Amino acid sequence: MGKIVLVSSPKGGSGKSVLARHLLVSARQADIEAIGIDFDSQCTFDKWSRRRDITRQMFPDFVKAPVEQARLQDWRAGLRVAKASPFAVIDTPPSVEDHLAAVSQLAEAADIIVVPAVCTQDDIDSVAPWVEALKKRQQKLVIVLNRANRRTTSFARMRGRLVKIADVCPVEIPQLEDVHVPSSKGLTLLDYTKSRGQEPFEEVWAYIRRQVRI
Repeated sequence: MGKIVLVSSPKGGSGKSVLARHLLVSARQADIEAIGIDFDSQCTFDKWSRRRDITRQMFPDFVKAPVEQARLQDWRAGLRVAKASPFAVIDTPPSVEDHLAAVSQLAEAADIIVVPAVCTQDDIDSVAPWVEALKKRQQKLVIVLNRANRRTTSFARMRGRLVKIADVCPVEIPQLEDVHVPSSKGLTLLDYTKSRGQEPFEEVWAYIRRQVRI
C-alpha cells in the first residue's frame, strides 16, 4: 500500500492547491510514481494537470504529474485510486464542515495531513478547530505556513499560537509574487532552474517525505 498525503484546510485561499501540485511534482522529480486526487468541485488541481499535459506535448522533459478528479459524494472510489499508487497527494475543498464525514474518512486513511495556513487571525480562527478535531482522532498532521513574512510583527505571535496546538513545519512558504505564473502552463516553480521560490518548496517536500518515510 502506498503513502497518502492529504492537503486540507477549512479556510479558502490558504494555498492548498499550490502546495498540492508542488508536492506532486517534487515526488515525480524524485522518480516516485505519484498521482494527485482532486476532490475540490472547482477542479483547480485537475485543470492544472490538464494544462501540464498540453505543455508536455511540446516540452516532454517536464515530468508527468497526473491528477484524477474525484467526488466527495463517492470518496471511496477516489481513495481506492490513491491507495493503488505508491504515493498520492489528495487536494480537498475548503469548508470541510460541509463535507465532514467524507473528509474525516479521507483523513483517517492518510499517512499525514498537511494543513496550509496564513499567519492571520482569520486563518487561525478557522484552522484551529479543524486541527483540534483531527488531533482527537489521533491523526498525524503538520501545519505549513504559507505566504509567510517573518518581518511582520504578527508573524511570530501567530506562529507561536499555531505551535501550541500542533506541529508546524520548520520551513515556511514566503510571499511569492510569481508562484501562480507557471500555473497557466501547468507548471510549478520546481520546473524552472534557479527559480527564486524553488528552495522553500524543495525543503517542505524533504520534510514531508521524511514524515511519511518514502
